[in-house]
Order: sequence, then C-alpha cells, then structure tokens
Amino acid sequence: MKRLIKNYILLRCCLFISSFLVSFPLYAQLSDLHYLPPLKQASNGIGILTQAIYLSTPVTTAFTVNVYQGDNTTPVNTFSLSKSTPYVYSLANGDNNITFVNNDNTGVVISGSGLRFESANGEKFYVNHRGANASQGSSLTSKGRAALGKKFRWGGGPVIGGQSINATLGIMATEDGTKVQIFGYDESIAFRQGANAVAIEDNSISITLNKGQSYVLEYNIGTPSVLNDKWLGASIVSDKNIAVSLGNALYSAIAGASRDIAIDQIIPENVLGNEYVFVRGYGGDNLEFPIIIATQNGTDIFVNDGLTPIATLDAGKYFKVPGSYYSGTDVTRKGESMYVRASKQVYAFQSTAGANSGANVDYNFIAPVNFLLNKEVDFIPSIEKVGPSNTIQGGISIISAASTPDSDVIVKVNDVPQSLSGKRKSVNGTDLWVTYFLDGLSGNVSVTSTNS
Repeated sequence: MKRLIKNYILLRCCLFISSFLVSFPLYAQLSDLHYLPPLKQASNGIGILTQAIYLSTPVTTAFTVNVYQGDNTTPVNTFSLSKSTPYVYSLANGDNNITFVNNDNTGVVISGSGLRFESANGEKFYVNHRGANASQGSSLTSKGRAALGKKFRWGGGPVIGGQSINATLGIMATEDGTKVQIFGYDESIAFRQGANAVAIEDNSISITLNKGQSYVLEYNIGTPSVLNDKWLGASIVSDKNIAVSLGNALYSAIAGASRDIAIDQIIPENVLGNEYVFVRGYGGDNLEFPIIIATQNGTDIFVNDGLTPIATLDAGKYFKVPGSYYSGTDVTRKGESMYVRASKQVYAFQSTAGANSGANVDYNFIAPVNFLLNKEVDFIPSIEKVGPSNTIQGGISIISAASTPDSDVIVKVNDVPQSLSGKRKSVNGTDLWVTYFLDGLSGNVSVTSTNS
C-alpha cells in the first residue's frame, strides 16, 4: 500500500508468496504497532503543507488505537477503528514538529516529535501518512513491526536539477539507551544542525536515544547542476531496534526546475530479498527506473531474462537501471513491468511518475517478491485523497502469482468488483509472476486473492 503522486495515486498492492527464508509477518504492513519517525523539508511546506494519517483495518469488530507522540508515555489521542469505520488522524500543517520538523529540531536529539500507533489488544491495522501542497504530494506507509531493526541503508534516488532540494533521514528509537551510528556517506558533505545547514561535518555520527526519541538529518543539496548522490548507501546501525524513514524534499530525477516530494519508510537489511518486480507509472524512461543499493560486496545485478550481470556492486553502492528495460510497446507503457534479481540481498527503490513530467516524480521503497506475504490488502481508504483536502485520481498496481486465474484476484472499489479482463501482463524473465494495473479509481479499495 503505497504512493501518492501528483495527478495520480499509485498504490502498490504486494500480494506475493514464496517458501524462501521468512514468513509474511516480517513484511506485513498490517500490524498492531507502527512507528512514524519525523522528517525534514527543505523549507516549511515546500513539499507537504496539509497532511493527515489514514488508518484502516480488515477487523470487523471495533477496537481501540492509542497514539503516542515522541517519548510521551501517555496517549495524546485514542480512537476506535474497524473495517466499517476507518479513521483519519489530523495533523497541523507543514513543519508541525511531529511529522516534519523545523530547523531547530534538526541534527539534535528530540523528544516531542514522531508518532507511535498501537492497538490496545494486538489488533492489526494499516497506517498511511499522506500530504500535499498546491504543487507537490506524496505518502509514506508504515511497515509496522517489519520496519523495526538494527541495520539499514540510506536509500532513495540520486537527484539532479530542481530547486531547494534536500535529502532527509528520520530515526526513532523503540527502547531506552539505544546507540545509533550513521556512516558511509561521502566525506565532502555536511548536515544541518539548527540554523546552520553545514554544521555537522563529521565522517560518522553517533547518538543515543531513549524510547520515543528521534533524530532527523538533513543534507541541504540546494540546486544541483549535476547528479548528486553523496548520501546514498550510507549505513544506519543501532544496538537496539529503531524505525527509519527517509526522503527528498524535494526530489528531482531530471535536469531543470522540475521537482516533487518523495518520502517512504524502509525495513532492515536482515529481511531484504533479491528478486523484484517493478510496475511502471506514467513517466518516460528518464523518470521511470529502479535504483538498486547493495548491502554486500560483489553483488551481481541481472535484469529481465539477462544471464550476464548489468552491474556488480559493493556494499553501499547503487545502480540506476535504465527505464528502457521496462517491457511493452504501447505509447505510454504504463503498467508495464521489469524484473530485477541480485546475487545477494539488496534495497530496491523505484523512481516513478504520475505524469510524463519531472514535476510529477516520486519514488517508492519496493518489497521483494521472494518472500511470503499476505494474500490481501483490505483496505485502502479514500485512495484519491492526498492529505485532508487535495483530491486527485487513484490507481493500483498488483503483482500476482501467475498460477492464479484472473477470477481469483478480486479488486473492489467501494465494495463494487472491478473487471481485470485484458489487464493481465506477463513479466519478462520469470514465469512465476504477472501484473495488473488499474487507474482512475476513487474511494475505498480492497484487493484479495486465493493465492499469492
């Protein structure tokens, strides 16, 4: 469940199954516990102004959700949630020092920012932070307990062009006395601390956080005339579980003044995979491409049915797979796929677009297909909403086991079944998976399957 892009909302419904390594709870976004670390915009409201958090659940009996802010041990809000009564958690605009922090709360340990959502009796639910301003929009879906771990890589996409661009990282601790180290970024860069955009010049950063405390980094890129990727692949390592969110506010994939915001939450290295299927949005090859980040030395990257590596990466290095590897011959090629596999575990991100314009670009953290995941996403509330007031068009991409007939993949919009006739597409390089792409959606969307 992911991604709001200006002009279209493209939410990736991951319905995979496999016998490899781990069971589905490691990857489920459906969870009884969700951490949302804060992030930093280049300036107040430049990427997200109005914002809200959308919560939904497949549980039919109403249950209580408690909301905790920062290190507060007393809930700041409590509400009831059920399948028939989704909930929208309202937030103040822009840099509210809850989901996005101001300069004063950047580069320092903070106690009053970030959110934790927890059900009273272990019931599971989804948490999706959405926001927009007049020109930009994005979303971040919590990965629940799957987001918690001790070893991560700073991901996303390299940027070029644009205006007022940054890279941001948010860390939130789940236990007292959590020691965190951040290292492996280019030694030439510096990070913000308060009003000073280049105050932190150390080659590594060490902090200690108590439960609920956060730490937010911002690399002020400015307006790059050439590609800038100096933070990509940096390590975030802790001795106790943390949650990590990241993004660019703003993000630009091509030269010029075009830009949009990109944010997401990631999972730790130990639950990554090495097989990925990407489903194309609405952009051209220069906007639609995967970014693969290695976690181990000597990682070979293969694309589609290729038997020769397109690249070999060491830990912390990345490769931008050209968008020309997407399948399909129609004019826009929306909904076409690309299959990427690696010889070792990797992070995968997808630069994508809600229109063939650099002003509509975003990126997603992508889940691998070689893990056992849920057979349903039940449900995505108000798919057309970006924050509390912005309304655009909605869409979903689905990756399904090829052995599952179309009739067993059920998509409903406001409880009305949608036809998948003619929408099934094969994936070049593997006969295990097929994809579907549905757009022009509005309202509540559910996806269920008899198989993966």
